[in-house]
Amino acid sequence: MPDEPKPGAATGRTSGAENEKSHDRQADIRRVAKILREGGYSYDQSAHLFKEARSEVGLTPPDRSSEGSPERLTSEELEAFLEAAYKRSGRRGLMMRFLFETGTRVGTFVKIDASDIAFRDREIRVVGKGEKARDVPILRSLANELRLHLGDRRTGPLFRSRQGGRYSKRRIQQIVKETAEDAGITKKVYPHLLRHTVAQHLSDRGMPEELLQQFLGHSRPQTTQVYYRPARRRVKASFEEAMSAEAGP
Repeated sequence: MPDEPKPGAATGRTSGAENEKSHDRQADIRRVAKILREGGYSYDQSAHLFKEARSEVGLTPPDRSSEGSPERLTSEELEAFLEAAYKRSGRRGLMMRFLFETGTRVGTFVKIDASDIAFRDREIRVVGKGEKARDVPILRSLANELRLHLGDRRTGPLFRSRQGGRYSKRRIQQIVKETAEDAGITKKVYPHLLRHTVAQHLSDRGMPEELLQQFLGHSRPQTTQVYYRPARRRVKASFEEAMSAEAGP
């Protein structure tokens, strides 16, 4: 009687578990970390690097067409959030208003300098994913607040920490969380949620899809399309209108 193959012996095929074992994920993580560290990649540059690498090996983004719109703050929650921020301090209120109205990612937000603001044009030059620069419009009222905030200063970070330097992404995340707690918001609130909120706000109020894509700095139109799926309240309103017409007088 032939001997049974021992565990781990070659059998002409490799099981999923064995294949998984042959790739030590922790070792792979350390190798990738070494590449990023030695290459001096920033967060946005590393994100772009991984995107290109996935494309090189034929990996495609998951199909999220069946998913609903991104989570966002309601109008009431947003009002409470900004009110709580300004209650803490004018600077915190301005920071949170800026983060919401410009729709910037937190990694972009912390890199914005005072010199990036064009007060005459009411625009801010931001550098997003893939080191792509774009001009983001701002309201006159926000421009006026920023002018008061900066005074005569035209250099350095737009918002300086208490130590006089640049805020870290982690600290901005903490400030957003603290502000949400002050406002009594129970859901998880983070910087990117503010980005989702302004995007949905602009979509609901009629901003054309291609312009919202430009405003947000999306490279793919599919990423922006998620904000144009019918909102539940619009579906409900349309349903009630149609049913009322059906019922007649």
